[in-house]
Amino acid sequence: MKNKINIQSISLVLTAALIIGACSDELLEQSNNNATSTSNFGTSVSQVEAAVNGAFHPLTNTFFWGRIIHTGAMLRSDEFNVFPFGSNTAMSTFQGNPGDRWATEPWQQLYKSIARSNNIIINTSEEGIPDTTTRNNLVGQAYFLRGFSYWYLVNLYGSVPLITDLPDLDNLAVEQASVDAIWKQIIEDFEMAETMLPDSWEGSNLGRPTSGSATAFKGKSYLYMKDWTNAHQTLSTLVGKYSLLPSENYSDNFTTTNENNEESIFELQFLGQDTFVWGTDIPGTGTMGNYHIDYAPPTKSPDNGHLVNPWLKDLFEAEGDVVRRNETLAYDYPGSTGYGGTDFLTDFAADIEVAETAGLPAIFSKKYAGLDLGVRADVDFLGTNVGNNWRIMRYADVLLMLAEALNEDGQTTQAVQYIDMVRERAELPLISDTNPGIGQADFRNAIINERAMELAGEGHRFFDLVRWDLADDYLGANSLHGAHPKSLSGGTFQTGKHELIWIPNSELDANSNLKQNPGY
Repeated sequence: MKNKINIQSISLVLTAALIIGACSDELLEQSNNNATSTSNFGTSVSQVEAAVNGAFHPLTNTFFWGRIIHTGAMLRSDEFNVFPFGSNTAMSTFQGNPGDRWATEPWQQLYKSIARSNNIIINTSEEGIPDTTTRNNLVGQAYFLRGFSYWYLVNLYGSVPLITDLPDLDNLAVEQASVDAIWKQIIEDFEMAETMLPDSWEGSNLGRPTSGSATAFKGKSYLYMKDWTNAHQTLSTLVGKYSLLPSENYSDNFTTTNENNEESIFELQFLGQDTFVWGTDIPGTGTMGNYHIDYAPPTKSPDNGHLVNPWLKDLFEAEGDVVRRNETLAYDYPGSTGYGGTDFLTDFAADIEVAETAGLPAIFSKKYAGLDLGVRADVDFLGTNVGNNWRIMRYADVLLMLAEALNEDGQTTQAVQYIDMVRERAELPLISDTNPGIGQADFRNAIINERAMELAGEGHRFFDLVRWDLADDYLGANSLHGAHPKSLSGGTFQTGKHELIWIPNSELDANSNLKQNPGY
């Protein structure tokens, strides 16, 4: 039985009760029944605990990490050659525009979490919860979730409204903040979480963000801001506080086995559920792994699925990386298996035929595709019984970000040890042995390749390409991969447009102060 944050026990009236106005002889003096009351919120630990769980819920919901973020954002990377499936895949194939699907839902879910976090931060007081440790543990989670939500908003949409207060129902037409202002708030939120959260949780609380989770995201934020010194100074404080799993247990980073382990810094908690309710924000729903739809092989997916582009297979094979390849990709290599350990050629026969018909190599995703849960028939086609926690931040990622920041800060010699820690777990030759005098440019390429192998299929690659200014090189019309990674759909990345997704039309219609992103 897996330990899970008790998200199902959510009290979804999180911003407290609605004020019910008393009767009045003067109709124009009625109370605003849409206003929120804070007079009774924060007066008990159980109440704030329920509110914190409610702030988690939009993030694991089908309309964010449960599925839509993958269809609308993660599958944009050059790892995936997506079979077109109408508007469902328009964003992931660079063919979407305002009015198409999947820009609205992440926006809504992230701002739900932000609104609930704001309520907790503002209204949880010493008077209501006198014990400092208990209060900090609760409020610290709200700061973390707000920083986490804005991290994804700024990387998905760019300039967005920055809301850190309770809603003013008389002034809802807010303006977008500058990207710099949003990053500043993200850093501040993670710093608050860093000081308030514990180093670890136990029992049913296992999996909640820790002080280390906040530090890792703060360091990652500095890295994305290209503040190399603050990035490596922050990330270096995590060295030794976590550890890499042994190579023989590498798959524990993606399966239902050994979740919230010593390599995990933050993971979203999922639990397969028998009852399917699509994206509903009510207790008992929204924690099933519907992301299975997007990572399952073509004949297993309700959409048309995807193939993995051969450049990734070629990279693994050129490096002799068997440890990570075997847990990342499914194709015809010695010992390759499919669902429930079935021989690959047997289990993937129909998918291989799909690839051959498309004229592409038969290479498929393995991470988060549910292959560890049983034979094909055991895994629901919508992923409702898929409960793999999604590892948002792993120690291996931290080590590679630390190495990158040091290299960009002119400290390549010091950076080598951290990439070597990751390579050693993968049972690969160490750079310190094979290229002890490596220069900054060559080390930069080594980081690019190492992140591709270590983190393939985990949702990092597209953001990496954008921040490295390589998205056009690999996803543009003249892809350096040769065969275009979006050849199945014919879509191509356009510089100045596809770094971001579009602001939802529903938000533009509701708020005339919002401006659409360039190119849309």
